[in-house]
Amino acid sequence: MKLKDIEKSTNKNLYLLFLSVLVGLSAGFLTSLYRLALEKAENLGLKIYNFTSHQLLTLPLLILGLLLLTAVITFLMKRYPMSSGSGIPQVKGQLQGYFKNNWFTTAFSKFVAGTLAMLGGLSLGREGPSIQLGASMGQMVSSRLAETERHKRILIASGASAGLSAAFNAPLSGVMFTLEEVFKYFSPLILVTCMASAMVADMVSRLIFGAEPVFHFQIVGSIELSDYWLLLLLGVVLGFFGAFYNWTLLKSQGLMKKINSSFLRVFISFAVVAVTALIFPLVVGSGHHLMERFSFGMGLGFLCVILVSKYVISMISYASGVPGGIFFPLLVLGASLGAVFATIVINGFQLPHHLFANFVILAMAGTFTAIVRAPMTGILLLVEMTGSFDHLLPLALVSLVAYVVADLLHAAPIYDSLLEIMLDDREGKQEVEEGQMMFETIVPFDSIADHSTVAQLALPEGCLLVSVHRSGRDIIPQGKTELQAGDYLTILIKREDELLAREELRKVLTEK
Repeated sequence: MKLKDIEKSTNKNLYLLFLSVLVGLSAGFLTSLYRLALEKAENLGLKIYNFTSHQLLTLPLLILGLLLLTAVITFLMKRYPMSSGSGIPQVKGQLQGYFKNNWFTTAFSKFVAGTLAMLGGLSLGREGPSIQLGASMGQMVSSRLAETERHKRILIASGASAGLSAAFNAPLSGVMFTLEEVFKYFSPLILVTCMASAMVADMVSRLIFGAEPVFHFQIVGSIELSDYWLLLLLGVVLGFFGAFYNWTLLKSQGLMKKINSSFLRVFISFAVVAVTALIFPLVVGSGHHLMERFSFGMGLGFLCVILVSKYVISMISYASGVPGGIFFPLLVLGASLGAVFATIVINGFQLPHHLFANFVILAMAGTFTAIVRAPMTGILLLVEMTGSFDHLLPLALVSLVAYVVADLLHAAPIYDSLLEIMLDDREGKQEVEEGQMMFETIVPFDSIADHSTVAQLALPEGCLLVSVHRSGRDIIPQGKTELQAGDYLTILIKREDELLAREELRKVLTEK
């Protein structure tokens, strides 16, 4: 029996699980290789800037090198546009049917351009590119060994989970990010496949980098319950900061686009970062070396300078469209803001100095939640990256408050906003595919479809409800079949109608 034949058998879910393991292996290896390349490139770039700052006669050579980096990155961005930017909006758009993607050229361009960007010291992260590299490996495996469109997209999502898992040694965060940010609903099949890929990718990463957590914070004690009002205040501050960050990032992208030359846009980013690196090298690059130096003794003024400087170069770095993520830099910004907050409250209220690390960790989770609007991912990510469960309750409290404040300020989740911009830029350039495909969606609680019969469900024209999955069993839908919240609906549509059908189904399945 051919491997693809299993996909049509009763063991098709086991076959999909097997494929997700292959995705985890390939994604884990490629992402780990990318992570290693970024670390080497960042260290080399910092050494070059340090040498230049002491030997100013070599400045012309530095400028020539930056021009060369700009030329290569600009060529790759123009030739392979799907590799530009973070990579997370591209993966979301691909899974929703908006984008077509060549996995090899995207992965190649992302790897090379992302590494060169880190060599130049841009304030970008590895997580977005890692997610896209993992998704590309999922697409590679699925294009050869999966037949149905639904299974192909599940494997792409599994690759995305594996990419984040290997990037941060955080398998649970990789799974949660896919469910919370990419799909925005829970599916047992997606959960199992993403878990398999993430776990395998994490094992590959640990074989290369070891089992140590990404951050090494010394957690000596916990914040007293009587001081929890400070966490509420911190959550409010982070909520406002997250809304301002999203607004600034989108505005900076808009301003950069007014510069018609993509070469000039990229070179401006390199030039600003180069000047910063020669004057204040602590804030350039991803920020990992900066995280290791945060301490209570740095002083409030110096921490404020770090926060503002890192914020500015992060905006300039990403606005140029250079391949690289905002995920890690925003965690560093959150840590910087947490360090400022901790210094103020520890000095102002005579709190123990060892709580400095607690506030830094809490601020990272709150900042992530306010900007990305994925609180569970933020909580799990900081737990896995620090290797400590001691601050789980404070993490949840700060993240919840930050989420609510950002939502009240009507700040849209940043990756949704970036995807919308990409869709606006490509309007009228869609490539239409022929054939049929199936995809799965869920009936939300208190939605229009909840407790409605199939006959009452106003499905878009050309959509066929194939099955209803409920409580571990499949139901063949009939006109009188009553839908319930939590049902998984498998729908058959024409590929050329996918975008319109998805939009119409969102309206049908929306909350009342």
